[in-house]
Amino acid sequence: MSYSMDPPHLLGIAERMRRSFDEVHEVTIALQRAVDAVARTLARAVPAHPAFVEAAQTRVHLAHRIVARGRATVSALQTAVLAYLSADDEMAVTTDARAAAVGAGDGNPFDPVVFGKRRL
Repeated sequence: MSYSMDPPHLLGIAERMRRSFDEVHEVTIALQRAVDAVARTLARAVPAHPAFVEAAQTRVHLAHRIVARGRATVSALQTAVLAYLSADDEMAVTTDARAAAVGAGDGNPFDPVVFGKRRL
């Protein structure tokens, strides 16, 4: 069957994106550990500690949100592609049933010679 998009290729891209977001998530966890270690070290330097924690935690939270939204986007893309394929299969079944009902045989019910032809 011919599609206006290449579903396997699109799903492959989505899977690679999902793996990339998994890697970003692992880096985010490592970043959180590094931020925590630096924060513990700066705890003795009282004036620098709050400023560092505020700046670093903002970046860590941003990284977590990027991962969450990226994963949600990939999931939505996969769901849309699967729904497209399901609808396309349903359309093919309906078209085949209609063609069989009107006696078109294995021909194309949308053939310009047949389509729109008045049936008595």
